[in-house]
Amino acid sequence: MILFNGRDNNKIISRKIIFRRTMGRLLLAALISMSGTSFAQVQAVEGQGEMRWSVNFNDTDIQDVIKSIAGLTGKTIIIDPKVRGPIKVINTRPLNAKELYELFLASLDVHGFTAVESGNIVRVVMNRDARQFAIPTENNIKDRDDLYITQVIPLKNTSAAKILAALRPLVPQYGHLTTYEPSNALIITDTRANAARISELVVQLDKIGITHTDVIPLRYANAADVVAMLTQLEKPDPNRGMTTAPPVIVADKRTNAVVVSGDDLTRQRLKFLINDLDRPQSKNSNVRVYYLKYAKAEDVAKVLSAMLQSLGQGKQAEGAPNVAQPAVQADEATNSVLITADVDTMDTLLSIVDSLDIRRAQVLVEAIIVEITGNNAKEIGVEWMYQSDDAGFGGFTSGSALGSVAAPALNMLENPDDTTALAALASGINSVSAPVFGVGRLGSKVDFLSVLKLLQTTESTNILSTPSLLTTDNTEASILVGQQVPFVTGSYTSANTSTTGNSFSSPFNTVNREDVGIKLQVTPHINEGDSLVLDIEQEISSVIGNTQSSPNGPTTSKREIKTQILAGDGQTVVLGGLIEDQVNKGDQRVPVLGSIPILGHLFRTQSATKRKTNLLIFLKATIIRDDRVLVGATAEKYQMIREQQIETRRSNGLLLNNRDVPVLPAWEEQIERYRQSLPADTNAPGANGE
Repeated sequence: MILFNGRDNNKIISRKIIFRRTMGRLLLAALISMSGTSFAQVQAVEGQGEMRWSVNFNDTDIQDVIKSIAGLTGKTIIIDPKVRGPIKVINTRPLNAKELYELFLASLDVHGFTAVESGNIVRVVMNRDARQFAIPTENNIKDRDDLYITQVIPLKNTSAAKILAALRPLVPQYGHLTTYEPSNALIITDTRANAARISELVVQLDKIGITHTDVIPLRYANAADVVAMLTQLEKPDPNRGMTTAPPVIVADKRTNAVVVSGDDLTRQRLKFLINDLDRPQSKNSNVRVYYLKYAKAEDVAKVLSAMLQSLGQGKQAEGAPNVAQPAVQADEATNSVLITADVDTMDTLLSIVDSLDIRRAQVLVEAIIVEITGNNAKEIGVEWMYQSDDAGFGGFTSGSALGSVAAPALNMLENPDDTTALAALASGINSVSAPVFGVGRLGSKVDFLSVLKLLQTTESTNILSTPSLLTTDNTEASILVGQQVPFVTGSYTSANTSTTGNSFSSPFNTVNREDVGIKLQVTPHINEGDSLVLDIEQEISSVIGNTQSSPNGPTTSKREIKTQILAGDGQTVVLGGLIEDQVNKGDQRVPVLGSIPILGHLFRTQSATKRKTNLLIFLKATIIRDDRVLVGATAEKYQMIREQQIETRRSNGLLLNNRDVPVLPAWEEQIERYRQSLPADTNAPGANGE
């Protein structure tokens, strides 16, 4: 390998212009003498401050030429040992250093050599060996067409692999052309001039691959069906290879149109094919089965049928051709609707189904029924009677304590051996509804009975009921917690004849069972802004205890609210209630005698009753839109029941083993998820484990 360095010569030339010209002439003369090259005269261009040379090489050895160029340009040139042979150059005009170097590069290219630059170092090698060295890219080379470069040519519309085969013949054997598929680009290593020529050709080929988009509306065919058919037809054949980019075909269901994207020839071909497919059917109808996700098939079918009736398509027009009329049928087994209609009507109905088949929000309704009653009663009175052989006298009322005991006692006195009289006395004592104190004497000439009745009654009731239910928006829901109580509605007697011929009658009662308990019926309507309109029916009924065995049937108490309210999401409101204070006083006395001061108390009975009732009904409605909130609300109720079971297990005493009391498994994970879903300032029941 031979190395020529022309830097020292440049230093001498760069000192002064006149000195540089002089040294240039001397250097040039020295080179001529060494190489035997014939040079023309050296002429300086006046006023330009640079030297020019008129150079002619006549079968000069290439290494001598390279040595001369290195001295004139100041470049360090390394010569490959394979670079040998003479060079002939004929030049008729003076050249500066830059033009002289370009002439040198062109001469190398003609003789099968090339120069590979790396900074200020130039390697002169064979063309076929050039790509083994660090070849600069196109951006680092300016105005030097004969230098070897590496250039990256990106493509936007055409596949680089497709045009590679067409471009290979344009690259010489010592050049290199390949593709980089990830970025769809060509990589070429060649002279700058040839790389630029191939780059221009690639730009022209890339324009041919530009795609456009057409929207083709359909009148009769269904866009989705047409696209499915065209996609199968345009599927590439792996045995044939890819000749052009595959078109993009998409169905627009909203406008029933086909969108085609591709080159001009492909789009034109698909247009003709689509127009041939878009023809009216011999029977202009089709059938679709739409499987619903959320809505009920029967409800959707009613809406669609009503739409067809309102559009005047429910009946076939008189004189119209015999084509199938639009129809909608619900299949409850698969929760789907079957639609028979023409294409236009089908698209309209399907868009309505899409709008109806949505997930509806749910509403959790929680009611709180609070009833507090208090009953205080006092009764005091004296009842007495006596009788003798001549007369009798007494002071008591019918159904009183003395009246219940006196008659059976006297009957027993008269018939001491009669067991029925004893039973009657026991029944009379049992019928006394209040504690009494009495004295009496029977069996003497004068019989007397005296009863002192003192009664004080205190009753209190505290009832708390919390029914709750979950329902979807605009759907009625109800819950009943209670009993079915029989009520006699009528009776009749049927005449029958026995096998012996005797006639007898059989009484029958007709009974109607009615629900008695707590009943909640609500229909929520969610408005904009998460407010709710609630249609509510709340009923609280119960059987009065001492009327259950009444021959006329039981007596029930009933409290009912029927209203419509507007409430916010999660807001607790009071529906209504009753606050009642009732005071009753009673005074039973014997006329005249009962009004005598002090002694009159022996002839009268007094009673006083005070009853207080507080009844209030509260309601809270919470909107549930996603599964997370629903699971959280369920976990809250689950945890509440579980805590009550744990408390029951703790308080069972020694009667039961703890393992005998069932307890639900823990659901802590769901509780924690519910707490995280709540806002920071929400004080929801059970959110803090209360």
